[in-house]
Amino acid sequence: QVYFGPSRNPLTLPQNTMSWDDSLQEWTTATGNAEAAALAQLADGAFYAACPTAGEAGWGIVYKEDHEEEILQADGETVKKVMINEASTLLSVVTNSKAPPEGFWLGGNKYRITRTDDNEECGDHTLKWIQANYPKHGVHIVVTKSQIV
Repeated sequence: QVYFGPSRNPLTLPQNTMSWDDSLQEWTTATGNAEAAALAQLADGAFYAACPTAGEAGWGIVYKEDHEEEILQADGETVKKVMINEASTLLSVVTNSKAPPEGFWLGGNKYRITRTDDNEECGDHTLKWIQANYPKHGVHIVVTKSQIV
């Protein structure tokens, strides 16, 4: 179950309390529960906040500009250069609960979807939860009505 702590639930805090980068840091990395965290709009998968905030380190962990990658094709032998837009891969994952053909990419790393739950309980809310991994790293994605955490 996702737990945000007493009165720190991002679903109920006033939006003008502090910047979203600072809020994320308070709820996640400052508690030691995560190395990094980010917020994205559900409409397009584009990130608008990340932490840790010092030196914008969070952005370096969770986001990479559009980049080209060699993707192994269905035949298991052929590789094809594909332009990766991480926001579109994130949006595809949260929409379909599986990676798109080019894979699921965050911070320049290709993740494998390992678990999903469309009905994760969080207090009075039901959220979509997705877990993904790449070697020695993992990410938990929580989808609300309008945001991706």
